[in-house]
Amino acid sequence: MMPTSTDRGPETDGLLESFLAQVVVDDYGMVPAQEARGVRGTRGWLAIGMAVVIGILIAAALFTARASDAERQQTRAGLAERVSALSASVAERQSSVDQQGAAVDRLETGLLDSTLTESDSDRLETLRTGAGTMPLNGAGLTVTIDDARDAQAGSLNTVLDRDLQDIVNALWEMGSTGVAINDQRLTNATAIRSAGGAILVNYQPLTRPYRIAAVGPMATDGADSGLRNLLTRLSADYGLVTDVTPGDIALPAGELRLPRYASTPEGGSGS
Repeated sequence: MMPTSTDRGPETDGLLESFLAQVVVDDYGMVPAQEARGVRGTRGWLAIGMAVVIGILIAAALFTARASDAERQQTRAGLAERVSALSASVAERQSSVDQQGAAVDRLETGLLDSTLTESDSDRLETLRTGAGTMPLNGAGLTVTIDDARDAQAGSLNTVLDRDLQDIVNALWEMGSTGVAINDQRLTNATAIRSAGGAILVNYQPLTRPYRIAAVGPMATDGADSGLRNLLTRLSADYGLVTDVTPGDIALPAGELRLPRYASTPEGGSGS
């Protein structure tokens, strides 16, 4: 007897159950794969976004650095131009001061020559020489000192104001009658000091190398003296470059600086 259409029998039921089970297994198997693809896709977009952000930041940093460098160059050029203009103005005014000072000296000399005796004139010349307010020529020596090679600014391998002070004191002890540093004549009111990175003498900034010229009956080569020992120590300890050259020296006249005294106005009280 043939089975009817509604009578599937055990074989048909087994095939149907096998088919449904396989479909369920396939659906569950597809879920992790889809999730993995989603995670990978999200990570990929995240990496692309981060790369774009990093690129924008790098571009912005480069643009800012270039803009800052251009601004610094412009500022440096402006400052250099201003310093050059001010230096020219100072040089012009200094020349005018020197000319007027020479005129005052001539007038003063003429007046003194007409009123002072010969002995008074000789005494005045001696006092001026000692004060450093008149030119001085004679035999002497020049001490040149400079920073150590490849010295960094602000290090102990650069010439300091106290180094120049020690050299000048050694020259005075050797019997110098006149001293000048880079053509700045030392007087009884001269200070050798530093301001920032510069060394000032008579309130004028000096440029290296520093040349200390001295006139007097000192040992012309500085041998066997405190000066030679000082220079040797500065070279050995700090690498400073030094040289001593004897010869004929011409020192300029120094400026006479009169002391100033503070006072209180009449009727006022000091604090």
